[in-house]
Amino acid sequence: MQEVYARINRPEDFDVLYEDLVPPGLAFLLGPYAAFVRSLFRADVFQHHYSGGFLGLTPLWRFEAQLLHLAGARVVSQAHGNDAHLSSQIADLSLRHALLSSYPMLARREARTRRRVMYWTEHADCMFGGLMMDGLGRWDVLPASVATIDVTRWQRERPYSRADGRSGGPVRIAHAPNHRGFKGTEFILAAIEQLRGEGLDVELVLIEGVQNREVQRILTNEVDVLADQLIATGYALNAIEGMAAGLPVVANLEDDRLTDVLRRYSYLDECPILSASPETIADRLRELVLDPGLRERLGRAAAAYAAKYHSDDTAMYLYGAIYRHIWNGEPVALIDLFHPLKSDYSRSRPRIEHGLVRNRLAPAHGLQWAARFAAVSADDAPEP
Repeated sequence: MQEVYARINRPEDFDVLYEDLVPPGLAFLLGPYAAFVRSLFRADVFQHHYSGGFLGLTPLWRFEAQLLHLAGARVVSQAHGNDAHLSSQIADLSLRHALLSSYPMLARREARTRRRVMYWTEHADCMFGGLMMDGLGRWDVLPASVATIDVTRWQRERPYSRADGRSGGPVRIAHAPNHRGFKGTEFILAAIEQLRGEGLDVELVLIEGVQNREVQRILTNEVDVLADQLIATGYALNAIEGMAAGLPVVANLEDDRLTDVLRRYSYLDECPILSASPETIADRLRELVLDPGLRERLGRAAAAYAAKYHSDDTAMYLYGAIYRHIWNGEPVALIDLFHPLKSDYSRSRPRIEHGLVRNRLAPAHGLQWAARFAAVSADDAPEP
């Protein structure tokens, strides 16, 4: 690591920092070169984002892949965020707007980002696809998300609440924005206020600027729902943590242009995330608040999904296959690693059943909760 993001991590979370290799005052200048040389003698495969590896911020960035290949190493590139976002290529203008709001320099640096994307597209030995593919012309493996975690550290530690917005105490909804504009936080805040205005007992737990260990405690012990991101189509690390904790997760999976390829050729159809947009977030949260059985069903499916597709087992399968192909030269069909009909891994484990259709509730369920809410509201109406 070049540095520690002290708001969410501690130095002991990492094995080696640049300042461990060179004098701290020279870490920014000399650390990348020291880390690169040290790693050449210790690693066979280098994994990093499109900004590059250790040399990504140095004048040698244009030669990093060639130097690694010259040393006999292999390179795996993964898109993580602003390393690969090409602003002018993002088809969803709301996402482009949210990125401009939260990352104002992103568009100004697009030419720089594009050069690095094209460089690694040409030179990397393996590249990832996923839900962030606008402007990316190549992928060799297609998981829905690159993130995997130790799911055993995120297991739920309390029973599912039977609260239904009217009795049993508040339904607690967590939201953890790194940048509020990007995640659509203002729409979640407005939805919570709307539900409260309807008389529902709802509490928002806003998680910002705290250590990851505190996030873990809150998600496994204190909340009933996780509302993740509403603007960008997809889900990332926080949603995976919430699913591992057995929480029903709400996020935007609305854009069929991005999701169809992952339903047909990967595992997204097994994902139990309840999809929402800024226009529908209040409806989706209302459904979850009113129906504790739905929360438990989606929460249990979420934990099973995280264990199947975002756990250490997943990482061993995914990266083991990649390394066998790019290092050992075995004829592994990386493009089909998670194909619903071809993947030995996906088919060898029980399919995740959650009752959603394209990450949305079936129409019959929607009618049931609407009728129930109308009946409850009528009971609360004043007598004529």
